[in-house]
Amino acid sequence: MLTCKHALWGAIGLLIAQPLLMPHAHAQQSRQVPAYDKAQTRTVLDRSVFYLPMFGAVYRDKFTALLPRHPNLRGLVIHNHGCGGMWGWETTVAQFYYREGFAVITPEFVTREGNKLGCPGGTSEEMLKRASERAREGVYQAINPARLDARGDDIAEVIRWFKAYSNLPILLSGHSEGCRTTYHWDRADPQVVGGICHKQSVNRQYEHLWKWDTRLPMWSSIEDEDPWAGGSKQRPAVGFQEKFKDHPENLTEFRYAGNSHDPLVRPGEGQSLREWLNKQVAIPAQKTQNGFNYEDVLPAVQDAVGRSAR
Repeated sequence: MLTCKHALWGAIGLLIAQPLLMPHAHAQQSRQVPAYDKAQTRTVLDRSVFYLPMFGAVYRDKFTALLPRHPNLRGLVIHNHGCGGMWGWETTVAQFYYREGFAVITPEFVTREGNKLGCPGGTSEEMLKRASERAREGVYQAINPARLDARGDDIAEVIRWFKAYSNLPILLSGHSEGCRTTYHWDRADPQVVGGICHKQSVNRQYEHLWKWDTRLPMWSSIEDEDPWAGGSKQRPAVGFQEKFKDHPENLTEFRYAGNSHDPLVRPGEGQSLREWLNKQVAIPAQKTQNGFNYEDVLPAVQDAVGRSAR
């Protein structure tokens, strides 16, 4: 039996899903605002949090000093937040990745000057309702290709910066709006080897955003009745199988018959992603210190901090 909260979420989900059955005259038009100017990529590293295996969250100078000195680093994951900006889930997901041996960078897009949230509000229900309002407005929400193009500009700048320090493989990851940001990515780069989409769909209202090269592998998690993905008991959320019909071997989908929008919370979900990561990256996970002595690399970190202070 559904609780009152679940019933409310279901009703709101139907409201946000209803427009999927109707044409949207402006759905494929880019709506530019100053917050989406490419020049704003210059602040992306100041709007980012950095993580390393064994260390967790670190400041930028420590991240760059340790990149070439960190033992058994497997690659970089650039993880993109949802419509509400960076909250605790970005830390939770980043923890998963760095415990699997990956460096992680989580840029916050909404703190670009003049930007707005895709789903403002003080409760999950209010945020979901106002997300549908923002979608109808068509500017400060993922339905606007200009928004995801700008998020792609931020990703491209992070990649450019990282490549100056490392040739390790790069994976693009995202939750909710961040997932749409990932599957909107179409800027071929040989270091980008795959994509990861947490709890989002590609329903009709947002289909015009899909640009992912399906020759690259993707891992996706999705729940049938997730209202944030336009899912309901009558119309389950639409996954990516149709998009990968020419390369079905490149899609790994973790589907759950539920209505949670939270990433990596279902039994087997983390294991599914872990197994997928192990197939994409040749370097095996090393979860012990294995002789690494932090004091040995302290001079490099101290030098990096000193140079940035001058």
